[in-house]
Amino acid sequence: MNIQQLQNTRQKVLVVDDDPALRELLTDYLGRVGFDVHTATDGRAGLHALAESHFDLILTDYHMPAMTGLEMAACIRRSDTITPIILITGDSSALDPEVVAQAGITRVLPKPLRFNELLNKCLIEK
Repeated sequence: MNIQQLQNTRQKVLVVDDDPALRELLTDYLGRVGFDVHTATDGRAGLHALAESHFDLILTDYHMPAMTGLEMAACIRRSDTITPIILITGDSSALDPEVVAQAGITRVLPKPLRFNELLNKCLIEK
């Protein structure tokens, strides 16, 4: 899929992150390239958003209060095994690849986030 096709599909993305600055950056960037972006401030709010609507892609931070991105992904996978879940983390080397796979994470992206990598490797190729 190329950028033009992506813009024509208007896919829904859920961004789950407790950092308001990163949520805003992702919302602005993804909105400009054609996504319908929704946000949640933590894993519980993310699960609530998913109960209310379907999303084509989920981007989640790893470290969040009350529920990590891995915990949220594991909850999502109980009822949805298809929607891609991308975990964003500042310390990907500390994650056990087996635990990440068991949680149903599709891909892990390191911080600082490179928007071109996010777009090309995760959104267009998904």
